[in-house]
Amino acid sequence: MKTKILDCTIRDGGHINNWAFSDACVRASYYAALKSGVDYFEIGYKTAASGVANDRGPFGICDDGYLASVVTANDKCRISVMVDAGKITKDLVSERKAGETCVSVIRIAAYPQELEKAFALVEDFHKKGYEVFLNLMASSELTEAHYRLLGAWEGRSLLACINFADSFGSFLPKDISEQFAKLRAAGYESIGYHAHNNLQMAFANTLQAITEGAYCVDASAYGMGRGAGNLPIEVLLSYLAKQEEGKYNPVPYLDVIDRYYAPLFKQYEWGYGLSSLISGIMNIHPYYVNALFSKKAYTIDEIFNAADHIKKNCPVSYSTKEMESALEGRLFRPNACAIGDAFWLDIDKHLIANPQLGKRVSEFPVVGLHKGRKILILANGPSILKHKDAILDFVGKNDCITIGLNYLQSLYKTDYHAFVSKKRFLKYVSTVSRETCLLLPDYFDESLIRKNTDNKFIVFPIRESSGEVPPLKGTVQQCAYLNVAITAALSAYLMGASEIFVAGMDGYMGNDGDEIRYFYNEDEVPQKEGASSNMYAGLATELRRVAEYIESKGVPFTIITPTSHKKYYRNLLEKTL
Repeated sequence: MKTKILDCTIRDGGHINNWAFSDACVRASYYAALKSGVDYFEIGYKTAASGVANDRGPFGICDDGYLASVVTANDKCRISVMVDAGKITKDLVSERKAGETCVSVIRIAAYPQELEKAFALVEDFHKKGYEVFLNLMASSELTEAHYRLLGAWEGRSLLACINFADSFGSFLPKDISEQFAKLRAAGYESIGYHAHNNLQMAFANTLQAITEGAYCVDASAYGMGRGAGNLPIEVLLSYLAKQEEGKYNPVPYLDVIDRYYAPLFKQYEWGYGLSSLISGIMNIHPYYVNALFSKKAYTIDEIFNAADHIKKNCPVSYSTKEMESALEGRLFRPNACAIGDAFWLDIDKHLIANPQLGKRVSEFPVVGLHKGRKILILANGPSILKHKDAILDFVGKNDCITIGLNYLQSLYKTDYHAFVSKKRFLKYVSTVSRETCLLLPDYFDESLIRKNTDNKFIVFPIRESSGEVPPLKGTVQQCAYLNVAITAALSAYLMGASEIFVAGMDGYMGNDGDEIRYFYNEDEVPQKEGASSNMYAGLATELRRVAEYIESKGVPFTIITPTSHKKYYRNLLEKTL
């Protein structure tokens, strides 16, 4: 096969572990590439040792002296590094001198808006003695103007190869052929391809690139790489070994995968998933979709629609600031939506009839409805299961109005049931008694509610705030940290509660000590390191703000089951405690 193979594991896979590979892993991977018939081995990113990259592992910096201490280059498998055109100056790369660096190839990654800067770098690095590739990042975003610019560049003959990257994994084989045709029309013959596996098309697309006569194709061990990952190099080598017996050998890669990459996969779990699939379908940077999924608050419909909005309004390369700006008021930020405030009250049943649509909700429609009554909120900690009998006894003795939250299985039948997460609403609303009235925030649109429940419901107004204002402005909740128990407490206060009790707000309880506890398997909470502690800190701060406000109005706030929020706890369940 004329097409060359480039192993990009350490460079692209470094996005997963911050380029903190062990020297032994990199050394073994290079020798696997050499023995397997691979032509190029990309050992990382060349960046400055200070500044934006100073927290990277050594293969995110690629100091020449350090690299030389790790591997000894062999001409049969040339060592490359990548640089970002938008983040470096030519001074970062010194003239290539024998014995001073193991790197002989530099690949310059450039987004469409960075082409002219990349051209200057190509010319400089070529003069310094390197074989130079130009990597066209986000090539799906190249316009006719960009192709004209590429065609007009007089220095294109200096390139060993021009690579186009399917950065967002959106390409199909026909797109590969189209890219080859466009680049050839612009005057390029040595063309390479870098696949991403968002649509599970990396292998098919790479075979199409080989059919088109690609100079070089990229792949990585175990598919390790950003987003959905890359084409697994062991799969490509296994295929080619069957086509050209004796030239390629996948077994050395299987060995390093077993020793190094399979354990890394257990730790980091890269590869295909819903988020990468959506980024491929929508052709946007995977970090945008990852950010939406990480909030654990949005439905798939919302994420899909938000991805479309991001595509139209955000830069090709990821920007947190631009994403937040583009989505302002578009997804859940407690603000207005279609449900209006024209309600009428069925006093006898204490339920709200169907709302009229129109204006945004500006008033809570049941202020004072349960004036003087004790209200018990049932959260989702293990204590509501352990102390069920005592809690039911407490409800009966105190004639409590009850508000359930999220998922209560069939443990309790409550007067009201609250949700603030659309995902939890969709997942658990069917478990709520048909006779229970729902408490829902005004960013739930009517179609979402009507399609999923026949229960009657009350809509409460809620807005985002800084936390420096009171929790209520009139009857509109001012939310600094969204939590269903806290919104229920404010709703109970507005309903006229004489006392507010909470069961099941356990916080950090049990042997684990580092998770917020539920009586059931709650899979809609972030699992990343530190996420639970961050959630707990946010909840604790908001709980203090709201509890102090409610008590300042003469309404006691008490948690009646064992809790890590000890300042609010009072043992009122004598039967079991």
